Amino acid sequence: MSVTLKLRSEALAQLNAATIAAHAQAQPGVVTVRTRMRHRDLLARALTGLRAQVTDDGNSVVAAWEGRRITFVYGPEGVQMAHVDGPGLAEAEAQRLVLSVDEAYAAEVQRAVLARLKERAASNGMRVESERVNADQSISVTLAATS
Repeated sequence: MSVTLKLRSEALAQLNAATIAAHAQAQPGVVTVRTRMRHRDLLARALTGLRAQVTDDGNSVVAAWEGRRITFVYGPEGVQMAHVDGPGLAEAEAQRLVLSVDEAYAAEVQRAVLARLKERAASNGMRVESERVNADQSISVTLAATS
């Protein structure tokens, strides 16, 4: 018996421009949005993958690159808040920046889920029969029961 699972990063964590615009504050040079990026280690890996200089002081994760800075802090109800700032920052640019971080974060979540799936499969008498990255960047994994 085998089971095929499809892991889609976009289904795991995704923002869109409308969500960002809905949470943007009217402060010149600063845009703040609520995000679903709750896991600090995955967030730090995503930011590092985007070539940002990343610091984590335990209260916030700060990413800086190319004159822009995003500070991630926990807001009410444990929701991560992203504060984007930099000289001459336009809201559209802030949106693109947060969306790129969200995409990288979603990919990190996808990798973590895949690793956990493989680990649990092995401990439950299954093995990975095949693994394929699809055109839409989803991952199809077929698990087979071991005898």
